[in-house]
Amino acid sequence: MRIRGLCIFFLFTSLFFVGCSEKSKDKVDTVKTISGLTWYLNIENALAQAKEEKKNIIVMVGEDSCRWCKKMKEQTLTDNRIQEKLKAYILVSVKRSDKDALKYLNTFDGNIPSFFFMQDNKELIESIVGYFKADDFLDYINEIEE
Repeated sequence: MRIRGLCIFFLFTSLFFVGCSEKSKDKVDTVKTISGLTWYLNIENALAQAKEEKKNIIVMVGEDSCRWCKKMKEQTLTDNRIQEKLKAYILVSVKRSDKDALKYLNTFDGNIPSFFFMQDNKELIESIVGYFKADDFLDYINEIEE
């Protein structure tokens, strides 16, 4: 009887700690530094922040295993001119497999990396697909801002 009581105690204790760790994971995984910039990992949180700061949003859709996504992060997004330009936006990084995030991106066709420029009211301004060298990406952002 004593062993049975201990087993039940450990079972409930284990379930408690598993539940706590899942809740804390949700809170920790809301932003991430990518190429020196802060990116939201949750599009809904980013939209709320964009409304508060009255900024437009850039959503980057990719995957960790995508070589062009990695190249974009390591080469283009680390360029000082790009980083300075992106400070004017709320940045969001989501995975292609994130169905909750993709419901905001009606025109997403599955190709990565993809970038969506949006207003804080969720209205799409423009989108682009693919890897871009820093000069080309900067030209594109400047065109959107005009």
